[in-house]
Order: sequence, then C-alpha cells, then structure tokens
Amino acid sequence: MVTLMTEIESAHLKDLVLRAIEVYNKYRSPEATAKLVEVEKDGFIIDFKGSFCRSCGVSDYFKDFIYELETINKKFKLELAETKPTGPQSFRVRYRIKGSFSVEDDLFREFLLDKRLSFEEYLASNPCTKDVIMFHFRTWLFERKRA
Repeated sequence: MVTLMTEIESAHLKDLVLRAIEVYNKYRSPEATAKLVEVEKDGFIIDFKGSFCRSCGVSDYFKDFIYELETINKKFKLELAETKPTGPQSFRVRYRIKGSFSVEDDLFREFLLDKRLSFEEYLASNPCTKDVIMFHFRTWLFERKRA
C-alpha cells in the first residue's frame, strides 16, 4: 500500500510540475526555459536555460517557478533546496516540498487508478462529470471503510 501511494503521489507531483513548466515557459521563454529532470521523494529537479535578465537576478527566475506551481495547486509550499550553474547560461535547481498531499488526495488518486482514470482526465472533465466522479469517490470511500 505504501508503494502504491508513493507512486500515486509521485505521478501527481510530476503532472503538476509539467503543467507549471508549460505555463512558466509560455511566459518566460526564450529568456528562461525550464525542463524537468527528475521527480524525487521530497521534491524535483529542473534545468533552466536562457539568456536570463541579469539585472533582475537569476534567482528570481527560479522563485517564479515556485509561484507558478503554487498557483496551480495551493496546497504545495516549495523552497529552493539547491542551485548550481551547469553552463554559462544554464542552471540546475532542486526544489523541496515543504507540505504534502493530504490523505484524502492520496485516496482520490488511488480511486482514479482503480477506475482506470487519470488525474488529467478528471481535471479536463466538465463540472457535472466531476460531481459524478466525486459522488462515486465518496461511495468508494464509504465501502472501503466498512470493509
């Protein structure tokens, strides 16, 4: 069970980071472009490349990514864990998650997996479909507690 939950949490984190990268790159590329390197147990690593506006301070670009991810999911609180240059116009940044997913979030992802739905499919659903999915999730939780 712990392994499954870790996989679900890791997959969810990767989805959120990739969405944040998409938004980040849309507004900041080519001056700064982010690329996911790895998702870790307590965070993730991103490579940043670009000309970067030096007067702004390069670290502002890394902090901007925190803003994008926290805008997508308000439950996340991130911090810069490590920053190192990897070239004249590139940096590798490790982010650490200060908060985590709630137990209900973990169970919801397990429910979606059980029903062969992805989190992306749920997010793309219309409000009515989301309500139906949540109704089935609550029923699933109730049945699970009874067992």
